[in-house]
Amino acid sequence: SGIGQATAMAFAREGAHLWLSDLNEQGLSETADMIRQSGGSAQTLTCDVADADAVQAMAAKVHEKIGALDILVNNAGIGSAGRFLDVSLDTWHKVMDVNLMGVVHGCQAFLPAMVKRGQGGHVVNTASAASFLASPEMPVYAASKFAVLGLSESLRADMANHDIGVSAI
Repeated sequence: SGIGQATAMAFAREGAHLWLSDLNEQGLSETADMIRQSGGSAQTLTCDVADADAVQAMAAKVHEKIGALDILVNNAGIGSAGRFLDVSLDTWHKVMDVNLMGVVHGCQAFLPAMVKRGQGGHVVNTASAASFLASPEMPVYAASKFAVLGLSESLRADMANHDIGVSAI
């Protein structure tokens, strides 16, 4: 939905063969159908990016069919509002598990094949305006997105020798 669906549609318009993943099977199927109806190509895999083993299993399924992705888009995210003293540790863990660790899991699962292939590529990590300006009403969300930005900047320097670009949007 939202940014993920719009991104998938934009890539499809450019002729990309898409491997789509989402926790929401219905939304995933709807997006894939929209792509196919417009003449594009899309495969779907249901996955919880907070689960490292599930992301590795998803990557293995993709890598059975193709050697490596050209572009990896880590877009899964959940919002959270509430002042610091009002936010539970369970909420902190849930938001960090999806917003930050989901990006880490995606990169760990897909980057090795991109590096091994030796043909470059690109990683796009969805951050947020909250990566630059933290609101007092969103400490969990802001912290997770600041972390995605920092990870992306570090990863960009690390992957440059492999001709793999990294962007945070």
